[in-house]
Amino acid sequence: MDKIKQILSLTKYSFLLNQLVKRDFKLKYRGSILGILWSILNPLLNMIVLSTVFSQVFKAVDNYNMYLLSGIVMFSYFSEATSLAVNSIVGNFGLITKVYFPKIIIPLSKALSSAINLVISFCVFIIMGRFLGLNIWIGYMLIPYILLCLMIFTAGVTFIVSTLQVFFRDTQHLYSVILTIWMYSTPILYPIDIIPKALQPVFEANPQYLFINFLRQIALNGTIPGLDSFLLCAAWSIGVFILGSLVFVKNQKMFIYYT
Repeated sequence: MDKIKQILSLTKYSFLLNQLVKRDFKLKYRGSILGILWSILNPLLNMIVLSTVFSQVFKAVDNYNMYLLSGIVMFSYFSEATSLAVNSIVGNFGLITKVYFPKIIIPLSKALSSAINLVISFCVFIIMGRFLGLNIWIGYMLIPYILLCLMIFTAGVTFIVSTLQVFFRDTQHLYSVILTIWMYSTPILYPIDIIPKALQPVFEANPQYLFINFLRQIALNGTIPGLDSFLLCAAWSIGVFILGSLVFVKNQKMFIYYT
């Protein structure tokens, strides 16, 4: 019960969380000539390079450019936020030991600051879609739901990886490998149909695939996902968020011994 109260007490520190998010976002582009434009250029450049390489391989995929961009936008947010969060506690030991505040705010700020890039990138996705033949229809009103699920899921993962890094400093290196494996095991570059049918259920259970496929059904296929998709996405996001929160809160008292 105490752990739950600590998590819920975050509302008292909304000002601090807001300041951390602003700081992270400003630091990301400090000294950069193009600045925030990189939030637009990164997904576009990745799409151009990868579509040039793979568009001829996966000719059966309709509108491959947008198929690819949808996966890049979603997974890039997750990758960026969790990678930044790995060292978020270790890199702020000085602040943690001098000032009292819910430490969970620090990795959470990484998920929220990266969400700014997610929103910008998604705006680019919609604009590009208009040029590449996608129709904006009423189903787009459901897209904020899946973006919220993705952010909640990502926040849960940031709590876990930032906690592990405190106790196991090799976590950052191991996690970069896990991210690479995770990306290639998610149907971002390729359609899931090329996977042997016996293995497809394993790939379909990947939460990142669930989130990306939800977006693709609405934006690319013009259909509303089934109720099972809504429930699975919610279950993954809320479940991982709760798990990550409990892992973080349970171990945060030990952080000071690993400074």
